[in-house]
Amino acid sequence: MSLRVFKLGRADTFLSRVERARDEGYSRGFMEGGLFKLAVGGSFNRAQVLDWLDNVIEEGREELNDQHASEREVEAWDMSCRIAFLLEIASSR
Repeated sequence: MSLRVFKLGRADTFLSRVERARDEGYSRGFMEGGLFKLAVGGSFNRAQVLDWLDNVIEEGREELNDQHASEREVEAWDMSCRIAFLLEIASSR
């Protein structure tokens, strides 16, 4: 009786791409959060934060779409970037 060996090729590659997108999202979010704090100083309002974050997300989504990233990769990047950005902003308050 022979055992079948299953290859993980495509699924394994997909999972690593989603993980990489998530890690890049965290990095971009923290970096942009730091830039935001430098640009606006200590006092800022919710509208400024959301406007900056929306621009960052829009640029990132365009870059990923140009690279033909899957929707799951884009969503992983998006959520990670938002979380990291807001954590970075919250650490200054």
